[in-house]
Amino acid sequence: MKKKYQFIVILAVILFALPAFAQTIKWRLLSVWPAYSAITQSEKRFAKNVYELSGGRLQITTHPAGEIVPSQAVFDAVSKGSAEMGVDFPGYWVGKNSAFDLLGTVPMALSQYDFINWYIHGGGRELYNEMYGKYNMVYFVTGVASIGSGIRSRTPIRSLADLSGKKVRISGRAAGYVMQKVGATPVMTPPAEIAQALATGQVDAAAFNTPQIDLSVGLAEVTKYNIGPGWNIPYASGGVMINKDAWNTLPPDLKKIIEVAANENLLILSSLAEWDAITALKKFEEKGTVVSKLSAKELAQIEEWVWEFIQAEAAKNPDYEKIVTSMFQYMKDFRDARDYAVPYAQGRNPAKFPKLPGLK
Repeated sequence: MKKKYQFIVILAVILFALPAFAQTIKWRLLSVWPAYSAITQSEKRFAKNVYELSGGRLQITTHPAGEIVPSQAVFDAVSKGSAEMGVDFPGYWVGKNSAFDLLGTVPMALSQYDFINWYIHGGGRELYNEMYGKYNMVYFVTGVASIGSGIRSRTPIRSLADLSGKKVRISGRAAGYVMQKVGATPVMTPPAEIAQALATGQVDAAAFNTPQIDLSVGLAEVTKYNIGPGWNIPYASGGVMINKDAWNTLPPDLKKIIEVAANENLLILSSLAEWDAITALKKFEEKGTVVSKLSAKELAQIEEWVWEFIQAEAAKNPDYEKIVTSMFQYMKDFRDARDYAVPYAQGRNPAKFPKLPGLK
């Protein structure tokens, strides 16, 4: 009798548990990137890995910019729960809080793997979640692109002086500040519209991302000149925003699967950003792209203007000051380790740092 009772209890537990184990959760992931952009391979890989690791329990459909909402509406859609997830470049949300600018990139500062060190070990992950948490979201960085291409243009630009009077598509307020200093007009054009804006003369030049990503959105077809290095984007991070209410409905194992899939993406896509430059640069060369470089004197002047902007913005916004101080504290703390690795070190040690009250 006792064994029969135990059997009934065990059977009841199994029967009640089956729906939970069999349940399929379907989420939508909105993207700020057009379908043809090379960046979309990141979100597709992420969704595929989550599906496979969860045994199909969490199914994520990916939707490029414009399919459900335009790029600029992705943040609010996820924040309000219209969609469970979104892929972004944090710098697009500076209208919400200028600190988001830093989470996308910081001109003249962290390199690609400086950023990864800071994000994983230096408190960066917590700062992302603090910022996105203000808007009912949790966040995972899923990729960090290497240094950007610099500025591409239809007509020759070989110095800072040549930018005067030009309309330049560029993201980031610090970079925009530099454009204003040289007499250019910064313009923020969505990724899907950059090539058309160049072709029609709405902008004279554009800075977007790495060579491969520039290639994927058609910039080789509408530009002939390229001036680097990509001081405006020494790294460019992107990731997955998740509505906090939706996140809280997930069991612990699915939350862990999302974290693992995000970290796998961070590893694979960050290295791919550099690997793809091998073929992308050759393709730009085949198209006849003429490459030039800013002088050391010009780069020093740009750095001075960027630090000037950072100091002013940090004085106005406590969130900005907290994040940028954390980033530069990492750079100061890492100086000896970087110098120790010369001539095989990655990244750089600035000759001087912006004057931030909390920077030790």
